[in-house]
Amino acid sequence: MTNPTNERALRAYVRAMTVADPIRLRFWDRRGLTMPQLRVIYLIRESGDPSVGDLATEMHIRAATLTGIAERLVKQRLVRRFHDSKDRRIVRLRLTNEGQRILDEITIAGTAYIEAVFAALGLERVDALTNCLEEFANAAERITETGEDSV
Repeated sequence: MTNPTNERALRAYVRAMTVADPIRLRFWDRRGLTMPQLRVIYLIRESGDPSVGDLATEMHIRAATLTGIAERLVKQRLVRRFHDSKDRRIVRLRLTNEGQRILDEITIAGTAYIEAVFAALGLERVDALTNCLEEFANAAERITETGEDSV
């Protein structure tokens, strides 16, 4: 990338994407959670009782690795394991109330922080930012749909 405008945009994009990291990192550290553990609990919430195998496939890791992550989450009472009602060989994962509460707390803290940033920007700048982000997302979707993304 030799275009100075694109380089500046990329730096701004990366910086903006890490805006909430200090809050999240402090929160995760207080709870003793790792990034893979958080990813697992988010994926469980999104998937609704996924199997260990399905989650491992989605995360591109071995089932044994995911089993270790799940074991730590079970010990922290954030996730519970259970056997599939139709096939007892399949182990599924479900968030506990505590696991859901943790995700809710992360969401509330992150949202409050971003809302404070928006308030500092002002309504007009937030509207301009929203328009740019929507255009950015639309362009990215078009590139993905046409197969132009070589990643």
